[in-house]
Amino acid sequence: MAVQLRNEIVLRAPNRAGLLADVTERLYAKSVSVLAIRAYEEGDEGVFLIFAESSTLATEALGLIPDARISATTVITVDRPNNRGQLAAVSRALANADINVTEIHMTAGDSPIAHMVINTADNVAALAALQDL
Repeated sequence: MAVQLRNEIVLRAPNRAGLLADVTERLYAKSVSVLAIRAYEEGDEGVFLIFAESSTLATEALGLIPDARISATTVITVDRPNNRGQLAAVSRALANADINVTEIHMTAGDSPIAHMVINTADNVAALAALQDL
């Protein structure tokens, strides 16, 4: 299992039709490989959480979007075999270490590996708690 601390890009911009297209086209133009993305509407803003192969290139690309606010947050990435119980095992390890999960998104599909992106109240302690899984 691979467990790492990585950067996730957070983009906030005025919400409008075409914002998703602008974000993804700019990432594509800079040859950024998007490993995971979550986007949602919050009030009058579009919010994007982007986990990319290169957070530096992603930040450069997204800086071209008018009125965008871009920041980075440290997250934990966890790659586990894609079979039943893996998310439960990760969740239990964090709970046993008394670590609050503030956000998680994951994908697996038909892949043999499930990819999780997790943010917690204490990512350093969470990283340690997950090393022994």
